[in-house]
Amino acid sequence: MIKKYFNKDNFINASFDEKQKRQSLFVSALLIVIFIFSSFTFFNALYCFVDVAGSIVSGSLDVGIRDLLRILPIILSAFMSIWALLLIHATYRNVSEERRLRSYKKNAITLIAFAGFNILFIIIMRMAGGYLSFLEGSPSASYPLDALLYSILYLGIGVFMLLYLRDLKDKIPYLVPSRGPIVNRCRFLYCFGVSIWMLVSLFTFSGFLFGLFIIDFRHGHQFYAIMLLIAYLISFLFLCIWEFYYNQLIEEKRRKFLFPLAIVGLVVSLIIIILYFIALGTDLDAPSNIGFGVLPVAFTASVNLGTLVVVFTPLIVSIVALIKGIIARKRK
Repeated sequence: MIKKYFNKDNFINASFDEKQKRQSLFVSALLIVIFIFSSFTFFNALYCFVDVAGSIVSGSLDVGIRDLLRILPIILSAFMSIWALLLIHATYRNVSEERRLRSYKKNAITLIAFAGFNILFIIIMRMAGGYLSFLEGSPSASYPLDALLYSILYLGIGVFMLLYLRDLKDKIPYLVPSRGPIVNRCRFLYCFGVSIWMLVSLFTFSGFLFGLFIIDFRHGHQFYAIMLLIAYLISFLFLCIWEFYYNQLIEEKRRKFLFPLAIVGLVVSLIIIILYFIALGTDLDAPSNIGFGVLPVAFTASVNLGTLVVVFTPLIVSIVALIKGIIARKRK
């Protein structure tokens, strides 16, 4: 079974030369690093945004606006992190050279513009007294210095991409497409669904890591706490399988393996959902007592809306994959 699904001939890079394999490995490693940055900045942005929303809802509009301006660099850092992630992810998209170059330039210029604005905003806020220092320590330990460093990093990525594009046409043979083009049929729906899935995965990765320190395991509620963390971890792992396994298969193996992968995903996601609701049903006070620090449970503790989105995302992904797998089998 392992040999069937993990045979090296099943993967696209089996046909790569050594330089192409090194490049593919570099892009994958860079994706992982940027994903981690994106996850942390997105989690912090959500955390801060909930506080701002709470101030506005409670009637303190002036406080909410003040806090929003103060945390704007965090929100922009999260935006730039995700934009950089999409830019790097599109490196191997199998489209025409012209479309690929146009996409690179557009995304690189956008990244430079937002990074430049964020750097200027932080400097102006510091000069105007909006920040008492570059190391205020809230909402993160090194804020706003960390947001400034993020911006410099993404400014550098954008500038590098533009400089690299000058002679990219000579390097195109080594930008090996490893993913098929996005089909035009239902393109918006597909992009929207994948984007939501990516955002949920960014949140669950940080939610799982931070949850290990945020959740209180000492005062009961252990079963719910464990199931909460497992649900977060599973949601993130589903994206890893899609990105680093399924997307790396050759087209023939994708069609062949999609159905069994969807079945496994469906079974796993159903088991997690059942166990989560058993844990919730036997301990209704657990979310508000131990899960409130793992956003967005704190914001919607009465209905646990955020956690329900996390729990059901793998199931939705599995059902969509199952439908696609059935269609692919009928077309054979």
